[in-house]
Amino acid sequence: MGELHGRGPGLDPEGSRQDAPSPGPTPAAPELPPHLRPVHAAAVEESRRLATRFTALAPSFHDPESEEHDEDAAEAELLTVALALRCTRTVAERVLRDAHIAVTQLPRTLVRLHSGEYPAAWFERILRRTRHLTARQILFVDAAASLWPTTITTERFHDRLSRLLARVESQQETPAHLTPEGRRRVELLPTQEDGIGCLRVTGPVPEILALATRLDAAARAVQAAQRRALEAGEEPPLDPRGTVGETAMPASLALIQYDLLSSASLDTDGVPVPQPRFRLNVTVPVMTLLGGSQEPGMLEGTIPLPAAMARELAGASDTWYRILTDPCSGAFLSLAATAYPPTRAMLEHLRLRNATCAVPGCTRGTSWASEADHIEEYDHGDPERGGLTEIENLHLLCWQHHRAKTAGLIDPTRLPTTPGLPGQTSWSLRDRANVIVRDNTDLATPAMTTALMDSWTRYQAEREARQRALERRKNPPPPPF
Repeated sequence: MGELHGRGPGLDPEGSRQDAPSPGPTPAAPELPPHLRPVHAAAVEESRRLATRFTALAPSFHDPESEEHDEDAAEAELLTVALALRCTRTVAERVLRDAHIAVTQLPRTLVRLHSGEYPAAWFERILRRTRHLTARQILFVDAAASLWPTTITTERFHDRLSRLLARVESQQETPAHLTPEGRRRVELLPTQEDGIGCLRVTGPVPEILALATRLDAAARAVQAAQRRALEAGEEPPLDPRGTVGETAMPASLALIQYDLLSSASLDTDGVPVPQPRFRLNVTVPVMTLLGGSQEPGMLEGTIPLPAAMARELAGASDTWYRILTDPCSGAFLSLAATAYPPTRAMLEHLRLRNATCAVPGCTRGTSWASEADHIEEYDHGDPERGGLTEIENLHLLCWQHHRAKTAGLIDPTRLPTTPGLPGQTSWSLRDRANVIVRDNTDLATPAMTTALMDSWTRYQAEREARQRALERRKNPPPPPF
């Protein structure tokens, strides 16, 4: 975990257009079976109720910073609201502040919430993630988030919100002790359960993610070795409590990770840990690398990095890989098909396009323990019949959903694509529901293109104005008499 901050240019009052939906057709709302339509209707009503509650509660908020603030009157109102909500005073205080922010600083998104179009969970997430921002910054977030289509997946919404907040937070100076580097620590935390302890490691997100990746790879290697040892009738490795040998079952990944951490040196008991399937990806816009922009980088496609941290990581790398995207839509440009096994470049492309399992709703990362899958099955007897190994017919799935797809429980269909625009996949979940998901895109490219075009337009206008002024000086108009 870590907090990402940096410095950047002032907020652009029209900057929200950079977070508008990418060009191209907007996916339709999910098609649901009859028994789930009331559930969807209830979710729409939940959004409306939340908007109504915030609107009704906002007038009860007393701003403690106001010169007219009456502490006693505010406390009485707060206790009354707590009774109405049937909650504690502390909870009521937080709800009142959220209501005040919703009405005064998130007005555009609140309108969409009132209509039932905006999911209640999305709006509440915006409230949680913006509590530390100023009123002006929250208004900026509201202007951008109110333009996002609600047909995108929740994972895509989280990605967009994280990137937007990284951009907003980069505008303010961060004290040294609150930077990711200044917060490196290991803490023993109190818990609410007797006999249970909790150890927390905090630091810059690239370091923490790298540690988690190494730990996961080591645990999977040990688990596979335990499985092979049991099949061969041999003593399983890394079995400090003897439970693997007694139960003839490999230990869970969580328990193996705990045992590895307990040894401090990640001792795998002689089991070789394979090299990572993927490198750790930090995607940095070229203008950010050149110092001409504060657009954040992205770690593993989902975690925003401050521009300064992204530049530092890029500077420390021996090798850079160029990623081509469409300048208008941000869609990742495809690679050519060659043979049945996807090339390493193809796998990297797919990981950039979907940092998590491609199945809608799944958040398992594709950096490890993912499997490449042909959307239309590859015909080994006659490859020309279809199912080619090409980007448009490939995606990365977690092992569980790959197995479900093979069993016919999940049926994806790749929809016809338009050059330069993100592709789309239609997912049928065993005839129970159908949803269309658009490919992930590089959100920085369209924003950078817009900024460059705006700069060029201003330059052209200024140049033409200077030219007209020069012409007037050379050829002054005749006197009026």
